[in-house]
Amino acid sequence: MAVVGCGPSGCFTALALRKKQPDVEVVVFDSLPTPYGLIRYGIAPDHQGAKGVHRQFDRLFGQPDVHFAGNVRIHDDGPLSWNDLTETFDAVVVATGLPADRPLGVPQDPGATVLGSGALLRLINSDPDVPARRTGIPDLGQHIAIVGTGNVAADLARLLTKSAAELSGSDINDDARDGLVRRGVRTIHILGRSTPDQARWDPSMVKELAHVSAVDLRVDGVPHPDGAVARGADLPEDAVVIDIRFRQRLRRIESADGLAVVVTSTDEETEHNLTVDTVVSAIGFDLAPEHPVVPSMDADHMFSVGGCMSGRLGNLAENRKLAIATALAVSEYLETVPPATRPGLGGLGDRLPTDRTSFTDWQSIDRAEVERAAPDRCRTKFTSRDELLVAAGIGDLVRPTTDSPATHPRSNR
Repeated sequence: MAVVGCGPSGCFTALALRKKQPDVEVVVFDSLPTPYGLIRYGIAPDHQGAKGVHRQFDRLFGQPDVHFAGNVRIHDDGPLSWNDLTETFDAVVVATGLPADRPLGVPQDPGATVLGSGALLRLINSDPDVPARRTGIPDLGQHIAIVGTGNVAADLARLLTKSAAELSGSDINDDARDGLVRRGVRTIHILGRSTPDQARWDPSMVKELAHVSAVDLRVDGVPHPDGAVARGADLPEDAVVIDIRFRQRLRRIESADGLAVVVTSTDEETEHNLTVDTVVSAIGFDLAPEHPVVPSMDADHMFSVGGCMSGRLGNLAENRKLAIATALAVSEYLETVPPATRPGLGGLGDRLPTDRTSFTDWQSIDRAEVERAAPDRCRTKFTSRDELLVAAGIGDLVRPTTDSPATHPRSNR
């Protein structure tokens, strides 16, 4: 079986299938040189407990006949196409996720700065492919509006306002975070369309935000019951006011004097203007315009899982549930066909790039990042593909075109 996408959905699917059919060869491809997708680049860097799910995937890739193939782009215009996979593997699972921030869907003046929360989180998680690596880290300014009341909105507000000490033990990219807040954030407005009880975030996320030392958390202008003011705590002079406003219907985004003007309404007639330096979209994710075209899923041995199937990324528990269902469907399909009807990894030959990364290469990258960790950080990630490949010991080295484990007599599904 081939899995395209080594994020949580792809890994959970591989894990579930191996439990059902231990003799099935599984190859998990990813366009990045590193595995684990959103676990590495999407989960907030100060939530290391949640990132710890990777340990069960580490054990998965330690099993015979389970392979990671990183730094591999699958595209019909490239050396390795989707058709190559469908001809070479008995089952192909598409787990490519939703890599782009969903547009706000309202008129926007081009003079207003509007950024995506997902791109910002990937930036401070050191994703080497985030556009800001090439264009420069944006200055979010002193006044920010975040549109959306999901966990990502809470993550971003928290990460922008925590002190360096409060980020101890994380793997945040300090240079990126410092660049985003270089003028010093003063206010963050979190705007939600729903009522408080309909907000998509976990209530614990808001409570965590309320306990950031330099945050004055308010809801519709009133101090939050868990916030510093309600607790009688002393706030520093440079405390950031985070005001969560519900029932705010976004109408449009205008610009004035280089600033963004967020126009909302709470009814059909009255509009309210909020002037900020930057607007951040946090209303979900979508396929990117440049995302490789996935072939028709009409082939009976092609399956999809995760965000690219459901239309939303979901949390780890949701990812796991969907993955188990997909693995069951794959297993039931494999029971209907003769074993090893296609060659698997060994059949790809020189269509695999010579600079692909293996799980062993990832372990080298992992060790190097931990060894170079900045003070009070659990690791310092490499921020470019070149750095990752050098850490993997690949560089310009030419790799064999096939992995020797693929020549064993076991099933190459």
